[in-house]
Amino acid sequence: MKKVILSLLSVSTVLFFISCGSKPAPEEPEPEAPVIEETTEKETPVEEEAPAEEPIDEEAELAALLEKIDNARNAAVEAGAEDYAPDALKKVDDYLEECKAKGTLKENADDIIARYNLLENLSKAQESKKEIDENGFAQYDQKDYDEAEAELAKVMEALDSDSALDNSVLDAAKNAYSGYNTVLVITYKKLAKDERDLAYAAKKDADSVKAGVSQKERYQAAAESFKNADSLYAMQNAKKARELYISAKNDFAALYKEVSERRAAAQAAIEEAKKRVQESENFAVQADEESPITDENVDGIEDEDAVLLEEDVYEAPEDAEIEIEEDIEDQYIEETETVIVKDEAAEPAKEEE
Repeated sequence: MKKVILSLLSVSTVLFFISCGSKPAPEEPEPEAPVIEETTEKETPVEEEAPAEEPIDEEAELAALLEKIDNARNAAVEAGAEDYAPDALKKVDDYLEECKAKGTLKENADDIIARYNLLENLSKAQESKKEIDENGFAQYDQKDYDEAEAELAKVMEALDSDSALDNSVLDAAKNAYSGYNTVLVITYKKLAKDERDLAYAAKKDADSVKAGVSQKERYQAAAESFKNADSLYAMQNAKKARELYISAKNDFAALYKEVSERRAAAQAAIEEAKKRVQESENFAVQADEESPITDENVDGIEDEDAVLLEEDVYEAPEDAEIEIEEDIEDQYIEETETVIVKDEAAEPAKEEE
């Protein structure tokens, strides 16, 4: 009995192990892949180093200031400051030397330059005023002349009183120069136009005696001066244009005089020749009556139809004339005379920045 029980237990044990071995083992879950977190590191901005400031070259800066001051002084002297404002020029020169001695040139450089600019404009104004007064030009533009006089008086009063020369005094000097120059511009336009009319009349006289044929080169030179004067007038350089108009006028007048005299002399010679021919004809008639000439050829006397000289071919006088318009085109005078006059006035000396 015990043996049977033991046998059954053995069999059960075997079967138990067989059943355990045949059952599949449970699958283990695969390990999850580790999550890699992306970390973005913030870039720290690299601060650029500011360029190192170059040390100021005091010596070079001072040299540049002195050059500007020297240029301003030279401009004043060239304008005539030594003649028109010698005392004022000396004061500015003394002021300059004082600033150099005290080491305050840098702080006062602009003031010194402004004073020299003032003297430059003052001298130019005085020069223009002198030309106007010596020639009586104020009559052509009394208004601008009177205004310039008032501005000049302000400048002279400031210089005489030894007061501070502020910007208003410099502006007054510029206004005076501009005003006087405007008077000159208007005056020379009027005078140039008058001379042009005279030059044109002289040319017509020269054309009347065919000067372009007998004196071709001189005639062409006079006409060229006339045309150049027109160009200068159109470019608002009336003063120079007037000079060329006068030159052309004189040249045409001289041509007319010389050619006229030669023509008169030639005409007198022709009349004298006609007189002698008439006398010869009268003598021939008388001689023929006394001793008639036969039809036979006589030595020394050509046939009536004989050609003694080749025919001369002359240039047509009208082709030798150079055409010039009687009236110059002055649209800028007719339409905007005042504006143009103001624009062409020489610009006053400016204060250096």
